Amino acid sequence: MDAGSIPAASTMYTSEVIAYLINLERANDRLVSATETFNKVGIKFELEVAVDGKKISLPHQNYSELKYNLLHGKKTNLGELGCYFSHLNVLKKFLNSNENYALVCEDDIEFDENIKKIIDSALNSGINFDLLRLSGGSDKSKEKGLPIKLKKIHKNFYLALNLGFKSGTGCYLINRLGAKNILQRLNIMSLPIDHAIDRDWLLNLRSLSVTPAPVYLKEDLHLGNSYIQAKSEYKFAFYRRYWLMVPFRLSNELTRLIYKIFLLLKIKLES
Repeated sequence: MDAGSIPAASTMYTSEVIAYLINLERANDRLVSATETFNKVGIKFELEVAVDGKKISLPHQNYSELKYNLLHGKKTNLGELGCYFSHLNVLKKFLNSNENYALVCEDDIEFDENIKKIIDSALNSGINFDLLRLSGGSDKSKEKGLPIKLKKIHKNFYLALNLGFKSGTGCYLINRLGAKNILQRLNIMSLPIDHAIDRDWLLNLRSLSVTPAPVYLKEDLHLGNSYIQAKSEYKFAFYRRYWLMVPFRLSNELTRLIYKIFLLLKIKLES
């Protein structure tokens, strides 16, 4: 597929946004579905063939299995490794391009019809960010991440700051600094990709979101048909899972809350 672009309307952002679609080579049905989705909103994309977890062998030099087991409370899921490395590969490709922003997409998403206008308005909102989370879950009525609205950008869509963890990496917009920091600091996997990139304070980047999410997951492709298969069967028994994972999660969320409150105050002062 040809590299796609979403024109930026402000002199503040003079380059275009390149769009990437991550798709497993063996998931042709998803590629067909995603191509239709992109065509509907007029976004061209560059295809990134995903890393197939089934072809990954352990131990892996870029995977800390012990940390993953302890911090995530689960056994290794090769599908999650494939997803993680696929996102890193896209960011590497992006940094080798001449664009300032990348729209990174997985293959089970659906766009709001106004997605290009929403992205353009976010870029020209006057509020700086390095990473913009655009996707929610398959249920449009449920917002993830405890978003605090910052500024209305288009119709009923707002630029927002999440006070809580926002799961999923179905679609996000990222700049070169965000991509560079993620590649430098997350080259060794110890958490799933959505957990890993949602820790701004460690990555030295500013992440925001759009609420309500203008990108959501296709129920027929996501629920029960995921290639990652992050099911409960991977969880360790209760007595093994919670002695370290729960303290880590509590500490992580407390750090997030404190960091985001300070960031919220900083954004208010900048406005």
